[in-house]
Amino acid sequence: MNTTAPKPLTIAPCVLVLEDNEAYRTLMTEVLATAGFDVLSAPDGRGITRFLNECRIDLLITDLSMPERDGIEIMTELRYSHPHLPIIAVSGDMPLNRELYLTLAEKLGAARVLSKPFKMDQLIAAAREALATHNGPAAPCAAAT
Repeated sequence: MNTTAPKPLTIAPCVLVLEDNEAYRTLMTEVLATAGFDVLSAPDGRGITRFLNECRIDLLITDLSMPERDGIEIMTELRYSHPHLPIIAVSGDMPLNRELYLTLAEKLGAARVLSKPFKMDQLIAAAREALATHNGPAAPCAAAT
C-alpha cells in the first residue's frame, strides 16, 4: 500500500475552475475530480455570478489571463462580494507580465499562486491548503461542466 497517497476528502468541496485553455481546463478538472473534489469549470469569468448564485463554491481557481474578463478583474470583484472565498490564481500565458500578474493576485488575497506550467500534484496540494482554513460544510455542486 502506498502510504504517500493523500487521504480522500470526507466532504467533497466544490471547486470552480476558470481557464480559457480547453486542454488545461479539462486536465485540471479531471485531476481535481480524481482527488475527490466536486468540480465545475468555465472558459472565462463571465458567468461567475451565476455559479455563485446556483451553488456554494468553496474554492475558485482562476487563470489570470483570459479573454472577455481576466482573473484580476474577477478577484477584485470577489474581494467585495465574497471576501472569504479562497482563490488560487494561475498564470503562464504572458511571460513578460506573468510575475506582475501573480504579484497582483497575491496582493488581492490569493491563497496561492501557481506559475504555468505546474505539476498537477502542486495544484491538488494548493487546493487542499487553501481549503484548510475554510470553515463550514460544502454544499453539493451543480452538475460539472
